[in-house]
Amino acid sequence: MALEIKTSIDFAGCKADAFEVRRIVFMEEQGYENEFEAIDDDPRCIHVTEYAQGELVGCARVFPEDLERTLSPEVPQSPACLLDEQVDASQTYLMGRVAVVASARRQGFALALARAAEEAARTAGAQLMKLHAQEYIRGMYEQLGYEAIRDVDYEDEGQPHVWMAKLL
Repeated sequence: MALEIKTSIDFAGCKADAFEVRRIVFMEEQGYENEFEAIDDDPRCIHVTEYAQGELVGCARVFPEDLERTLSPEVPQSPACLLDEQVDASQTYLMGRVAVVASARRQGFALALARAAEEAARTAGAQLMKLHAQEYIRGMYEQLGYEAIRDVDYEDEGQPHVWMAKLL
């Protein structure tokens, strides 16, 4: 299957496609009320989209951690961890909104998306990636080398999530 991944740094329609996947997966399927925020429109936020045989199948986003502190101070911040001591604060990025449409799940697309998001962040200067993953997908992130840095919480609309991190 031909796989193509684009980032908003290089492709104009990427953000709109990412929003479409997020609306379908998070709002329609999972019942989240408000999926979009000011961070999405900041030029430092990198949207990643994934296509298989020309069809949109998934998305992710990455951005500098300090962007969330500035634009969304009401959102619970990432927890401190031992890895923070190894990098400058400006080199910590957050990955999130990793989503694959139902018809394309369990085919490795989420792994490819996460890797592409890591590479996009690394290119932008990231050395540490943190994420607040839905708990059921924790094993996938562990395959990529992430480790939990806090116990499971329910701060994201009551859904079980876990904070994880890894050096890039």
